[in-house]
Amino acid sequence: MKNNREVNKYAGAVFAVAEGSGQLSDVSQHLNTLLTAYKTSPDLRLFLQSRRIPLEDKSKILKVVLEDVLSEFGFELLVQLLNDGQIQLLEEIIKRVLILIDNKSGATKVTVTTSSHLNENEFDELVTGIEKKLEKKIEMESVVDTKIIAGVKFRIGNTIIDGSIATRLQKLEYSLYQ
Repeated sequence: MKNNREVNKYAGAVFAVAEGSGQLSDVSQHLNTLLTAYKTSPDLRLFLQSRRIPLEDKSKILKVVLEDVLSEFGFELLVQLLNDGQIQLLEEIIKRVLILIDNKSGATKVTVTTSSHLNENEFDELVTGIEKKLEKKIEMESVVDTKIIAGVKFRIGNTIIDGSIATRLQKLEYSLYQ
């Protein structure tokens, strides 16, 4: 319960600063980069959570190592969490801020997964078609996954629509075993 309050406090502050500066989309992008780095690098997590390295040294190292990857905004968030001894909440805070930004923008996030790259016309037609069906503004991300063989997968919020050949083959295989 206490962690939840702390997460809300930090996320609210980050969101307020981002909104006040008019940089919601930039902050969202930078926080996504930071979240990916944090989730995929056990060494980074260990470094951030280590109590043996003084905070001042951590700040200097982070500034040098992550200067090309991390925005000033992300760096300030890391330093603040390190100073407050709350670095273990980083992932939850970023997720909460991203939810707040998505709710503010009013756009629905859609991820489309295909077996090959979509050209610009295909991408635009897909966006237009989905916006008409949903009757909402969307932010679409295109992902390439050759394992789906052909077809397309959509992720709209928490809903997944899978029209890939790979999934159809798996369903056919399952029904044949039954």
